[in-house]
Amino acid sequence: MGQSVAQKDSGLSSKAMRILAAVMAVLAVIYFLPAFMSRTTEINGVSKAAAYKSAMKAKRYLSTNDRVIFDTAFGLVDKIKSAEGPDAFAKAVDGLTPEEVIELARIEVNAKIAAGDPEFKQFASWDDMIAKLVDTSLGSPRSRQGGAQSPAPLRQSERPGRPQ
Repeated sequence: MGQSVAQKDSGLSSKAMRILAAVMAVLAVIYFLPAFMSRTTEINGVSKAAAYKSAMKAKRYLSTNDRVIFDTAFGLVDKIKSAEGPDAFAKAVDGLTPEEVIELARIEVNAKIAAGDPEFKQFASWDDMIAKLVDTSLGSPRSRQGGAQSPAPLRQSERPGRPQ
């Protein structure tokens, strides 16, 4: 009878260990899953600092050209909305995706251009402004075509005194 009690104890403890291991595995999955699955593309507008942090995370998933446009749009919305009040920017971008922030900036900038704002008088529209800014910031060939000088060669292609 002593053996059967010992066998029952070991059976109970192994069963308890299996249950404990399963519970720990479930808790580990619940704990670590958000770290691996948190691909947020929405802006958190609780505060201005939180908006900038979430914008940094959201733009990780954008192409280089879209990232430049998003950075420009985000900065312009900040500048325009901050003039309206200290919390206006955070409220304006809260819950928006990068595409929606770009659309908001397009609307705001086109309204400023239509109103004749001196800061935007050099641009005909949002698309014109973005085309000029993207060309200069990325150094595209279109912005370099106007230059008359060709780039200097890195070194001479001929080396006198040495066999070719």
